[in-house]
Amino acid sequence: MTETDPSQMTEQRDIGPLYVYGIVAAEADLPPELLGVEERSVEAIMYGPLAAVVTSLDSDDEIGTPDNLLAHTSVLDVIGSHTAVLPMAFGTVAPSETDMVETVLEVHQDDHLAALQRLEGTVQFTVRARYLRDEVLTDLVEENSSVARLREIIAGTTEDETRQERIQLGEQIVQAFDRIRPEHADQIFDAVHPTAEDVKERDVGQVEDVVELAVLVAHQNITIFEEALEDVASQLHSRIDFQLLGPQAPYDFVGDE
Repeated sequence: MTETDPSQMTEQRDIGPLYVYGIVAAEADLPPELLGVEERSVEAIMYGPLAAVVTSLDSDDEIGTPDNLLAHTSVLDVIGSHTAVLPMAFGTVAPSETDMVETVLEVHQDDHLAALQRLEGTVQFTVRARYLRDEVLTDLVEENSSVARLREIIAGTTEDETRQERIQLGEQIVQAFDRIRPEHADQIFDAVHPTAEDVKERDVGQVEDVVELAVLVAHQNITIFEEALEDVASQLHSRIDFQLLGPQAPYDFVGDE
């Protein structure tokens, strides 16, 4: 590792471990009175053109708690709504300020600067769309006589009595969701994509999930994005429930350039 250039560092202090939230440009102004992990204050430590957003810790602090996870994301989301930030993984701790500078700010400095420049003036939103199971199943029963027949056979029986029919019904329901999902997922993607700087589709794990999108939106286009999402949601509201999270830090748009 190359030796850290003291001329680029702020005055060194005799402090203990540091919790690291992320990286911002050195000239960035953090929102005032931020509280982070362990309900402690948040500050920026500068090195050249970059700064790390940190909280001072005690050596015996327990970081991996649900409250601290919430604090971690809250700090990043608040900062991300004001300025470009490169989020670090939850639980990132440096044993000292010098070590933090060497391992976080000094390495890949040019890449960090390029990423911050690319993200400047943007914010992330997360769009989650999920089928309303009962409404979709009602339509499925009306459209598919096999599903309707299996439901009639199962009605009023125990699981052991109609185990095979229940397996068949479950398989047909999954297949039905799989058939309709691509069209609806594409419709939602196509609605928001023109309003975004970038869109990434996350993997979904439940049969009722339609699509989950991370959407990078320029500040000046937030209203246009929200209107586009509201429009497609109004078209699909009888079958699909929408959830919009954000503004958020750009979790899905760092580390891949």
